Amino acid sequence: MTSTTIVLFPSMLKALRLVRIHGCMVERRDGLYHLGGNQPACSTAMAGRMIEGGWLVKHGERYHLTEKGWRATGEADSDAGQAR
Repeated sequence: MTSTTIVLFPSMLKALRLVRIHGCMVERRDGLYHLGGNQPACSTAMAGRMIEGGWLVKHGERYHLTEKGWRATGEADSDAGQAR
């Protein structure tokens, strides 16, 4: 079995931050939406990659952050603060 590394892209971080803020994302036919949202935060294919990477977990039609996802959004926030 070969191991692959999945890189966390900025567009993935945007979706992960929305999950962090809203608590979860909901799957609709064309992507993932935050609760009450009318614009997709990311595609279902990208969400699948984030599940493979260990940042998200799927429960029914809802996606939640894993511990790794919480850490990734926290580290990105602290990195942005250092850049200012």
